[in-house]
Amino acid sequence: MKTCLKGNNAKMAVGILHGQPDGAPGKLSWVEERAKALDDIKKLEPTDRLGLYASLIRMNSALFESVRGWDSWLRNPSFIDTFTESELKEIYAQFREICLKFLQEDVKWTGIKEKGAPVSKTAKSERSETERRYA
Repeated sequence: MKTCLKGNNAKMAVGILHGQPDGAPGKLSWVEERAKALDDIKKLEPTDRLGLYASLIRMNSALFESVRGWDSWLRNPSFIDTFTESELKEIYAQFREICLKFLQEDVKWTGIKEKGAPVSKTAKSERSETERRYA
């Protein structure tokens, strides 16, 4: 049975779905959104294959949003003025470690999937990046 919500009832329902107390409308700051995503991910405890898959999607989405935010920030020329060289060195060191670990896992798991993939009739050079990655 479908229920149609209108006006304030719809806003309250949306607020409740987004974890706002009593459905109170409001927008979370970027830090609040990322902190909520972090908390949500910490609470993930998948118990089966589908749960694992859904949790991986959730984690990937959280990473994507964060990386997209950093990319936007780093492409802003005034960004460099907001941090000292010492802070940038610390960010660089931490991000480098995370980046290397993430890319190592990407190469490992993509390599496993590529080795197990069926041979395609299309030459590798003619396939798109998505096809090469997931074929």
